[in-house]
Amino acid sequence: MTLTKDKITVFYFARWYPNRYDPMFGLFIQRHAEAVALFGNVGVVYVHAVTDQSNPKKPEIVYKLQNKVHTVEVYYPAAISKTAFLNQFIAITRFYKACYLGKKRLTKEIGNPDLLHIHILTRLGIIGLFYRWFYGIPFIVSEHWSRYLELTGSFNGRLRKFITRLVIKNASFVTTVTQNLAHAMQRHHLTGAPYVVMPNVVDSAFFDKTIVPKQPDGHKTFIHVSCFEDKSKNISGLLRAVKLLAGKRNDFRLVLVGHGMDFLRMKGYAEELGIPGNMLNFTGLLQGKDLVDQMSRADMLLVTSHYENLPVVIIESFVLGIPVLSTRVGGIAEIIDDSNGLLISPGDETELVAKMDQFLDGEIKFDSAVIRKQSRQRYTPEAVGKQLIDLYQQVLTNKIRR
Repeated sequence: MTLTKDKITVFYFARWYPNRYDPMFGLFIQRHAEAVALFGNVGVVYVHAVTDQSNPKKPEIVYKLQNKVHTVEVYYPAAISKTAFLNQFIAITRFYKACYLGKKRLTKEIGNPDLLHIHILTRLGIIGLFYRWFYGIPFIVSEHWSRYLELTGSFNGRLRKFITRLVIKNASFVTTVTQNLAHAMQRHHLTGAPYVVMPNVVDSAFFDKTIVPKQPDGHKTFIHVSCFEDKSKNISGLLRAVKLLAGKRNDFRLVLVGHGMDFLRMKGYAEELGIPGNMLNFTGLLQGKDLVDQMSRADMLLVTSHYENLPVVIIESFVLGIPVLSTRVGGIAEIIDDSNGLLISPGDETELVAKMDQFLDGEIKFDSAVIRKQSRQRYTPEAVGKQLIDLYQQVLTNKIRR
């Protein structure tokens, strides 16, 4: 039997995925699915426990076809019980029932899958084990969570570790966006399946953007794009650095893009610091063309995180030819070098100010054309989609041979 790309049908089970409550949640997984859809049949199951006043009495199943990706979202009532054990039992039961309903609807739309692609462990990994053991359907795992990194210390619990190790042992492949995350997982003895580094996809809107040379007006623009969660993103540290730099010069601006749990607090903190209003702009959440237009006007992207895996915004910046000044955390150092950016120690605001100062003075320069050229061949939907399809093909070929 010869496998061809257009015959492969893969079901994604995604713990993170854009949904009615958060259109940015797990957006990078959606882009992977859309990339694969250029070559094969892709379906996504995403389930979401509803805890607000719109709490449904029974699961609500929403099907949609978007950019050739068949997506089933299942919104189900969250468990509400005064007993912790009972609450946990109800929650896990409803979660897996929702996953079953999602798969059932997806099968109705595109038939049975050739393989499963599990995004984010551990709970969804049990689904991969079930279909492999009882139906002979292979699965691969993609992990995006930074919880395996030493700084987070959040991968704990004997049962979680046991199940996660069992899942990895039975997976056909594990993909991560960086070697750093792969090594972190392996240090937790998550072994048995081969690891593959799989890059994220940059939205086609970034490739469609016509690059217009920036008009010098004596000012340069720094930009920061994040989910505004200060514990990891260290936006407060960035603002303190900007305050220090603003005390020395006024020939720059900082644009902060995004929204999240600490958005209002960071706006208030900027006011407390007394950063001049004309040097700072909080845009809120921007998507698609609006985000591309805003980023394309910047001279440098700033990433000041305490810990990270590999933010998609960095490769988006590269596609636009914009250099990046980032903390040396996670797998960021795997893609930033002297040709496209600068690396500093996490939490070192003095070093951050110094590098921004040197960039503004022209002591540090980058070639935007070189940055664009290096990135535009690696992060396209076509390039990543082909890598994923080839991986699926390898899994299915090995299954047939066995």
